[in-house]
Amino acid sequence: MEVKLTKKELLKNYALTYSSESCYNYERLQALGQANAMVPVIRKLYPNDKERQVKELKKYFVFYNTEFSFAGTVIPGIASAMEEQRANGAEDITEDSITSLRTGLMGPIAGIGDTVSQGILYPILGGIACSIAIEGSFVGPIFFEIVYKICMIACSWTMYRLGYQKGKSFILTMLREGTINRLTEIFSMVGLMVVGCMTASRVNVTIPTVLKFSETELAIQSQVLDALMPGLLPLGVTLFVYWLVRKKVNINIIILIIFAAGILLSYAGILGLPS
Repeated sequence: MEVKLTKKELLKNYALTYSSESCYNYERLQALGQANAMVPVIRKLYPNDKERQVKELKKYFVFYNTEFSFAGTVIPGIASAMEEQRANGAEDITEDSITSLRTGLMGPIAGIGDTVSQGILYPILGGIACSIAIEGSFVGPIFFEIVYKICMIACSWTMYRLGYQKGKSFILTMLREGTINRLTEIFSMVGLMVVGCMTASRVNVTIPTVLKFSETELAIQSQVLDALMPGLLPLGVTLFVYWLVRKKVNINIIILIIFAAGILLSYAGILGLPS
């Protein structure tokens, strides 16, 4: 008799994927958490066979580490589909094939998930939330948490369903054709555009100095720097900080440098508040 996973088991498997680091250790990293997430699936496929359940779960104890909040859910989705086929007699699906697929995908998928979450959503949503908070509204952090979680759940559930419905051929085809790399590049460009806008609008650095030549005055900020390129000074400061980060200067040292430079240059009359 054919056994079929229902939406109940799939939802449990998907939800428990978020407990991947609940049993985190440096020998197997997320393996135990992933094994726990597969329990509802294995119980459904082998309902009255405890020994078989234990045997099938043991293959999930091997080292495993990936980004599981956004793109990483595609892997348990594929694994669930393969387990279902295996339980129904698919001879070409073995323990080794499931383990090999999970091990082979965890690296590329981690790169995708980390790029989406840390390289795209964090800067975009964080920038918007900070802009709201700077205006004195408490909605900023609430906005970030709610919208971030909505994006996370929508993306991860979509990836999980695609993994389960399309199987391993789906993700392997996307990797082979470079589709994922192209999408990642597009989203990264959008993230950089947002960061650029934030640099121009939120990094407030001006030079109030006005040079006088007999009866003529020359405002350094408005008549020189802004004439060359509006936002040139904020861009320069941002690139300087970026250079320090690339040089692996401690973030606390960078903050102290900014504080010290701001205080000293303002006291000297070189820097001032924007009018």
